Amino acid sequence: MRSYDAIEYRQPAVDLLYPSPEKRSEMKKRAAQLERLPQDYIANLELERLAQMISPHNSYHVLNMIKQLTTDPQIINYRLDILEDIMNIPRLASTVKKMIEIISENDRRSIYKLSEPDSFSSLDNAICAFEAYVQCVELMCGFFEENKSLVKSDGVKKMFDFFEESRKDAHFERLRENVEELRDAIESRIKSVTVAINFDEHLRPSSAGVIDISPESYSIKPSLFDKIFYSGSKLNDKNIVIGLRKRYTDTDSGETIESIADKKLFEELDFLTEGYVKMVEAALREYQKIDFEDAYALEYQLEFYMGAADLIGLCKSAGMGMCRPKLLDASERRADVRGLYDLIYFSECRLYNIRNADKKQVVANDISFDDSARFFLLTGANNGGKTTFLRAFGICQVLAQLGIFVPAESCEISPADFIYTQFPKEEQTGINASRFTTEIKQFKEISDTITPYSLLLLNESIQSTTPSECVDIASELVRIFTRIGVRGIFATHIIELARKVEEFNEASPRSKVCSIVAQIDEGSGQRLYRIVKGQPKNISMASGIFKQFGIDIEKIENRLKGIDKN
Repeated sequence: MRSYDAIEYRQPAVDLLYPSPEKRSEMKKRAAQLERLPQDYIANLELERLAQMISPHNSYHVLNMIKQLTTDPQIINYRLDILEDIMNIPRLASTVKKMIEIISENDRRSIYKLSEPDSFSSLDNAICAFEAYVQCVELMCGFFEENKSLVKSDGVKKMFDFFEESRKDAHFERLRENVEELRDAIESRIKSVTVAINFDEHLRPSSAGVIDISPESYSIKPSLFDKIFYSGSKLNDKNIVIGLRKRYTDTDSGETIESIADKKLFEELDFLTEGYVKMVEAALREYQKIDFEDAYALEYQLEFYMGAADLIGLCKSAGMGMCRPKLLDASERRADVRGLYDLIYFSECRLYNIRNADKKQVVANDISFDDSARFFLLTGANNGGKTTFLRAFGICQVLAQLGIFVPAESCEISPADFIYTQFPKEEQTGINASRFTTEIKQFKEISDTITPYSLLLLNESIQSTTPSECVDIASELVRIFTRIGVRGIFATHIIELARKVEEFNEASPRSKVCSIVAQIDEGSGQRLYRIVKGQPKNISMASGIFKQFGIDIEKIENRLKGIDKN
């Protein structure tokens, strides 16, 4: 019989994630190779949360797909095309997923455990299980026929063809014929059975036997006793049966008299039921040859697309952009993203705004990686949106290579062969020799494997030594990575780096450097969360930071005046 634990590891009959078995195999090998590289980007970009946002029940599948960081345009566009079909054809994914869930549950609960019927109840259960399977396949084929003209993607077309071929398969045809024959035989041959009961001299039942089988239902006519006892009403069969079921139970087996009688009658009619049993066995043989279990992988694949479509709809309903990314050649090492925002922050804002009167706003930004600039030095005040911007672009890169829409108004992007990140934890910042050593080792690991086609995201790196050493070491890192030619964003408080942009570019790096700044209101110090090109200004952020944490110099002075008076 079927082994359900192994299903997801088998090659699915219909694969909505990879256009061919060869592509699936290539991506598995790629995932194994990427596991040898630093995996910090998973936590730093909060990709586990992202996977849960897409598919709450199968987030581990989505996370595994993310870790492949697919660079193959054929795979990426294959998924994007399917996603657009899912979004454009109402009830497509939900209908197919529901039918497969019914078939799967029916198989696990009924057909998988099916043994030789020993009662009319078990016989009927077997017939109903086979009928449910047949009806689901018929319903899916009917739905596909109605919507076939709307399908654009190769993946959904393959799914249509699979179910249509399943319906035309000789085993499916014979299964349907066997089930119909079984149902017709039972309904046409047995409607009622007449049983004779012999009593001994004490009026106790001594023996019983079937004396007649009829295709007609037996009509019970109330006796004179019934008419008197029930005041002329018709005999209530259901009440009698329910009463028997409650009162007369085999205490050893837990079976009711009704079920025991069902089995005994099934045995008594063996000359008739033997044929039914053989027909059930024949139906089961045909069912096992269909191998529909290979389509069970569609459950989590469809949930992936449905979750992606729901996330897109949620963002759009909030007035945020979600677009299909245009994939550029990897050799171009380019990106042009307009209206970019962070999905993780968007999710947090939705929860916050539901619970609080003062609303948090999601601010969108633009960024372009091209020949004029591929490595950005991002400076600005604390809590000005630098980390959010880093994560926003990292998630955009991940989703584009995952093959779903990205959080932006428009997006043209080259795939990255890997995403390297270095995000020191808040409690690890400040002068710390041990932390400094760890950072340098991490950069050694990154520099040994990073390529011109990689993406590098640094968040306040090199903060654990003296200020002068921080500038020197960070400058050398910029020179190394821009000489390699990586695309990158370095969010930092070391504004001296931004002053050295021209110096970095005079060395003719493969990636030119550009300074970008998280804007603030110069008067109030309010964070605007806008990221723009430009040099950082020599503006003290101290008063703004103090006010943010409730330290107000005017209030302190007023308090001191009160003390002086006393």
